[in-house]
Amino acid sequence: MPNAEKIKSVEELNQVLVKAKSAVLANYQGIDAVELAALRAHMKKSSVEFRVVKNTLAREAAKNTQFEVMSESLKGPISLALSFDDPVAPAKAMADFVKTGPKKAPEVIGGVVEGKAILPQQVKDLANLPSREVLLSQMLSVMQGPTTNFVGVFSSLLRKLVGTLDAVRDKKNSG
Repeated sequence: MPNAEKIKSVEELNQVLVKAKSAVLANYQGIDAVELAALRAHMKKSSVEFRVVKNTLAREAAKNTQFEVMSESLKGPISLALSFDDPVAPAKAMADFVKTGPKKAPEVIGGVVEGKAILPQQVKDLANLPSREVLLSQMLSVMQGPTTNFVGVFSSLLRKLVGTLDAVRDKKNSG
C-alpha cells in the first residue's frame, strides 16, 4: 500500500519527467559516495539534473509521459540524467564525466530522447555529435554554398560582358 511519502515522490518525479526533453539511464552500482558526489556536481555544471531513483516509483511516475518507454529498462540500481533544454546534454555530460577518469563510471543502460527509447550505443553516438552551434554553422555553410557559387558565376559573366563592351568601344574609337 503506497504511503504519502511515496505518492509525493511519484508526483514530484512525474512533474520533472513532464518537463524534461531527454534522459539517460545509467547503472551506478559500485560507485562510491565521493565519485557519486563528483558525478552529481559534474551533471549540475552541465545543466543536467541527476537523480537516483527507485524503479517502481520511476515506473509509476513515467506513466502518461514520453518516458513511459523506459519502463522496461528500469532494473537494478538506476540513475537518471535529465535535460530540460538540450536533448543531447545528458549523453554529452555522461560521456564527459567518463573522460574525467573516475574509478568506476556509471554504465549507460539506455535513454529516451523526445519520446523515443534509445540503446546505449545510440547514447554514445549522441554524445559524439558536434554541439548544436557547430551543426547550425555547418548547415548554414552548406546552404550558402550554392548562393556563393551563383554570385561567383554571375560576377564572372558581368566581368566578361564589361570586357566585351570595352573592346567594342575601343574598336569603334580607333576605327
